[in-house]
Amino acid sequence: MKANGSVVRNPFFTLLVSRVPNHDPSRIGIVVGRRVGKAVTRNRLKRIFRELIRESHSDMVSGFHCIVYPKTMVLGAKYQKIGETWKGTLAQVGLL
Repeated sequence: MKANGSVVRNPFFTLLVSRVPNHDPSRIGIVVGRRVGKAVTRNRLKRIFRELIRESHSDMVSGFHCIVYPKTMVLGAKYQKIGETWKGTLAQVGLL
């Protein structure tokens, strides 16, 4: 995944995207390490990104595997701003 994927970074998250040869629906994983904070913080970040993924998954192009690495700046930002950044990043890498 890391060897042949592309990386997009922004203030809210890092997105690692890799194209797969089959045309199965795109898959997205969320990785939040312990250095981000305690369990409550990590779970909050995962909940936010699960909701973003749920909202945009039906519009996504198939044939990609993605990994999202949320950053703690998400916790202080408005959900609408995070969503705009999320959709803009997906469009930038060709997932929308």
